[in-house]
Amino acid sequence: MDNEEKDKNLTAYGITLASKPNYLSAIDYVTAQSSILTSVTNQINLLTSPTYQPSILTAISAVQSHLSEFMTIQSYLPTIDHLKSVSPILDLSRQATLAISNLTTPSVLSGLAASVAANYQPWYDENIAKSSILSASAFSSLNLVDTSKNLASLIGAESLSALTLQLSIVKATELSLFAEKSLLSVTTENLGSKLSLEFEPKNYLTNSFFGLSDSYSTLFKSFESNPLSYTKISPSISKIAAIEYFSIANLLEAISVDEDISPAEELLKNEIQYENEISLSSHLPRINEGLYKMWKGAIEAYNSNNSDRVRHFLTSIRELYTHLIHLLAPDKAIKQWTNDSDYYHEGRPTRKARLLYICRNINNYPFNTYVKKDVDATLAFIDILQKGTHVIDHALSPNHLLTIKSKAESILKFLLEIHFTTNN
Repeated sequence: MDNEEKDKNLTAYGITLASKPNYLSAIDYVTAQSSILTSVTNQINLLTSPTYQPSILTAISAVQSHLSEFMTIQSYLPTIDHLKSVSPILDLSRQATLAISNLTTPSVLSGLAASVAANYQPWYDENIAKSSILSASAFSSLNLVDTSKNLASLIGAESLSALTLQLSIVKATELSLFAEKSLLSVTTENLGSKLSLEFEPKNYLTNSFFGLSDSYSTLFKSFESNPLSYTKISPSISKIAAIEYFSIANLLEAISVDEDISPAEELLKNEIQYENEISLSSHLPRINEGLYKMWKGAIEAYNSNNSDRVRHFLTSIRELYTHLIHLLAPDKAIKQWTNDSDYYHEGRPTRKARLLYICRNINNYPFNTYVKKDVDATLAFIDILQKGTHVIDHALSPNHLLTIKSKAESILKFLLEIHFTTNN
């Protein structure tokens, strides 16, 4: 589908060429802020050298002052008020983007930084150490406790905490913005057109994603109304919430229209894919060596030239998910945790029960709801593809399959991060 055809499709959906939102200014703004933060992150560990301390400290102070106005991203966002009636999902995504960016308001950020300063190391680990240019081997050998303490003494605990929060919030805003941009091109008419999806699976997918969008917006608005709740969730899993939403929004775009991907977005996608692979390689063997072998088998199917590789890959990923969720939330443990009849079907725990059990130590209802909706939407998509593999296999491009792989691995990573971060 060329640009002219896409414009015709959008016009049929109620969006004229003149009213079609342009995200270029907003993307340029948020990626510029993200790049500045990345530059600081890449250099911050050099603070341990007296030679570099004065200049880097000055740069950090300047960056933090600059980011105190980050919420002005709202002025760069295109107006979508005229689309709310025809695209409620787009409106929900916008609400989330505004809510998360508002956490950088100086008065709000100051309170958050004071809260994080009491336990800044997890935030440093996730948003500075892991995001730096350090190689995996260098990161594994880095003494994170000592490094974070040294940085806190040089920068100040609250200043270091504020920087980690700014990194987290800017990245979440960037992901939310790209998700919104992807959703602009997806309509009820063209959803799944690249795979020739019929009405029933399209409707199933639409309903699942609407539920996810609603819970995503609710989650981020809950942070806006109660900012401290943002610091009560581990930074490693709050970070993935935005990644998950972007990944599935991008997946919907990929199967519906020809994507219009900026270099910044492509780099973001590559970063997500790389982090997924690193995380699964580390976490799966800790749960069960067989899970790791199952994942490697799925990757081998993905990389093969087998004419039936799509079905093999999807089946392996679906089976891996089923085994993982049962190992993280076994029947016996759930029965000890709750006897609520709403969580059982024919004497066995429901999927909802297993997911709530995995999230049991996260005292945040909007977040727990979001995890369930995310899993539901991801599995809805996998189930649709599995049922129609022989029909749509020929329509799946290498980019489609890569996007599907990234989303499937991302949800596995999400559950594993929740497990290891909150239940051990």
